[in-house]
Amino acid sequence: MTPETIPPYLASTLWLQGRVGHKQLKTRDFTRTLIESNSSEGIVLTVPIVGGSSAVKRLMPEDLEVSAHGCWTRIHLGAIEAAYGREPYFQHLFPQIAEVVECCPQQLARLNVLLYEKMMEFLDYSATIGDVRKLRESNPERCADITRRLEAKINTAHSYIESLMRFGRDAIFLL
Repeated sequence: MTPETIPPYLASTLWLQGRVGHKQLKTRDFTRTLIESNSSEGIVLTVPIVGGSSAVKRLMPEDLEVSAHGCWTRIHLGAIEAAYGREPYFQHLFPQIAEVVECCPQQLARLNVLLYEKMMEFLDYSATIGDVRKLRESNPERCADITRRLEAKINTAHSYIESLMRFGRDAIFLL
């Protein structure tokens, strides 16, 4: 696995839109995500890494191992539930996300890839992106309007799960 194929932890909408590239990310960015909270900035969730911040500073993202230290999985899932538990698609996506986090693989890269795959499966990305692209080509103004309206209801710096839990499969228009 190369750094270019590893998504950040619960990748943001900005990252998935390609507005934040791998070269712009520091290794620590692969261990973090931002979700909605009571504060206007949101709350950062950080996956603990074996060796702590010194490992994050000296190793590449593909070499990082997730630490079992603390009860981070419970904290992350609780924060996600608190932030998005009332969203219309929460009950459909959360169990898939929770399963990956609770059975966390040892490698951070694997955790991030599995979470990314769950988000894309929820979207049915491979089956629908072709139709969305055709629609964008045939009616770019309409698609741009849909994207603008969806973006007005989310924080694109937050994890893409915000979009998925709020809009369901319509969140594909943000990509």
